Amino acid sequence: MRRWIELSVDRLFPGMGWRPLYLGAAATWLMVLYYHHGSTSAAPEWFVRRSQALVGVELVALHQHFWAHASAVVLLMLAPLGLAWLGEGWSPRDLGFRVKGALPEIAVVLGLWAAMIPLVWLVHDLPAFRAVYPRLAAAETSAELFLLFEGAYLVKWIAWEFFFRGFMLFAFQRDFMQRSVLVSTIPFTLMHYGKPELEMASAMIAGLVLCFIALRSRSIWPGVLLHWLVASTMDFFASSWWR
Repeated sequence: MRRWIELSVDRLFPGMGWRPLYLGAAATWLMVLYYHHGSTSAAPEWFVRRSQALVGVELVALHQHFWAHASAVVLLMLAPLGLAWLGEGWSPRDLGFRVKGALPEIAVVLGLWAAMIPLVWLVHDLPAFRAVYPRLAAAETSAELFLLFEGAYLVKWIAWEFFFRGFMLFAFQRDFMQRSVLVSTIPFTLMHYGKPELEMASAMIAGLVLCFIALRSRSIWPGVLLHWLVASTMDFFASSWWR
């Protein structure tokens, strides 16, 4: 059956192959679902109530963010992992969930983060950034909420890095070789829609850097760390509780 499908696809789109078609379609639909149903504004009341009872914090906005993080885990990580395993027999390690090879890149990541701190400081007080950061407005004046939010934020970055570097980079590399960097980076940039213009434009450069690091280490973990450190630093500079 698969062979027949592959031949049919090759007649319609010579040279493309069946695997990039179905993986690309699945990735696109998952991003659409995440965009429309994984935002904080899409958090259902039942989830907010149960999350409040579990965490013991009443702040609705916090649990709306938890919904967004949980949606990222389901749609951007678990669903692609299941598809990759069922469709191709790929394990999580095949798609970047490996520690071996990642440790040398951690020093590079820490160096990049250190280099970006002055840049983050320079832009953090611009009106466009003040309107977005900190992502949880109440964390601006509360160290406890800040730490709780940033800890949960790490879960989202694991899902994001897996989707764009583990899934859309490593999976498509099997057919597109290093051109999979563009397959990963272009939608990654567009998924920053709604962020400040400068941040959205720089996401293209960040995507290329993160792909380079992932290809060197064959791991998503250095990218997870860098993404989380930079995002948390932006939230930190935009907060006043530490001043």
